[in-house]
Amino acid sequence: MKNEIENMLTDYGLLGEKSILPMLSDFQEEQEIRDYCWEVLNSYPSLKKETWFIGLEGGDYIYSFEGNYIFITDDIWSFDLVAKQAVLELLAEKIKILKMSRA
Repeated sequence: MKNEIENMLTDYGLLGEKSILPMLSDFQEEQEIRDYCWEVLNSYPSLKKETWFIGLEGGDYIYSFEGNYIFITDDIWSFDLVAKQAVLELLAEKIKILKMSRA
């Protein structure tokens, strides 16, 4: 039997997809990645929380924007964003551009 997270990933076609973290290896801290990811995501007017699983320390979420789905783990210990490769590339590029604009 699949757990709740596997069910979420399966339902939105994200099971087995990769993380954005290796694409942002030039960032120093996970908090910096978290902040930039949320800033970029919130720039999409169509950003919508589809489903979620909340724990004591944070949660796991499926969001959608412009017809794309992403899975986010955001808790007190870690942050991760999982999506299809094209979506990861899009978001990573926007995050890098945003960071460079502030350097």
